[in-house]
Amino acid sequence: MRKFVYAIVNCLLAVCLLNVNGNLFAQAPKPLTSVDLVQMRTAGFDDQTIVNAIGANGVSLDTSVQGLLSLKRSGLSDKVINAALAAAAPKSPTAAPDESGVPDDIGAYALVKDQLTPLPVEVVNFKTSGTLGTAFSYGIAKTKLKGILPGDKSSARLAVPATFVLRCADGTAPTEYQLIHLDLKKDTREFIDAKMNVAGASAGVDKQAVALNFQRIGHNTYKATVSDLNKGEYGFLAPGHYATTNGASSGKLYTFGVAD
Repeated sequence: MRKFVYAIVNCLLAVCLLNVNGNLFAQAPKPLTSVDLVQMRTAGFDDQTIVNAIGANGVSLDTSVQGLLSLKRSGLSDKVINAALAAAAPKSPTAAPDESGVPDDIGAYALVKDQLTPLPVEVVNFKTSGTLGTAFSYGIAKTKLKGILPGDKSSARLAVPATFVLRCADGTAPTEYQLIHLDLKKDTREFIDAKMNVAGASAGVDKQAVALNFQRIGHNTYKATVSDLNKGEYGFLAPGHYATTNGASSGKLYTFGVAD
């Protein structure tokens, strides 16, 4: 009796497995052949229905000239034949993101003769100006924070239009790098970074920042092209610099100059 029960159970399991496998096989779409397409037309299906079936199942048919002539002679419309050709065409592999030209190290780069060239990094020191006026006005007058770089020019010389690439640190946006036109003095390059009074600091470079439109080209990497830079000295002010009124503040600039 026990063997008989085991036999019944095994039979039931086998039937269940056959049903499951049958359902799985039924779910897999089978590509349509030229015979299938002709049979659908003969059965009275309109062109759009046949095209939809091609899109849902794909096709496996002869796309040679003779094969296409055979489809045409069978009464299939050009719309159906074109849909079958499109479905039978080999699919192009998805292109991987192009990471060529993307630098590994964080910083600012210029594209020179199709080669990425790192811009030289210079330390910028900040000092205050207008402190005396602030003292006499009880902190109401603004104290300017001036950034100063030694030397009258950068070692990097570029022509316009100029293309720049920024590799940013995680969590840093390219807009946090400010491109500044530097004022030339006798042996320094200078800019106004902010204005400060008793109410606090007003952030941002004062009237010397150049607007840029960056496009993402890779992980944390952005590119911008500028065509309207005048002759002079420039620098990308890196994020994370700080400026205070104690005269001990500093930051860094990625510098370059634009020649005639």
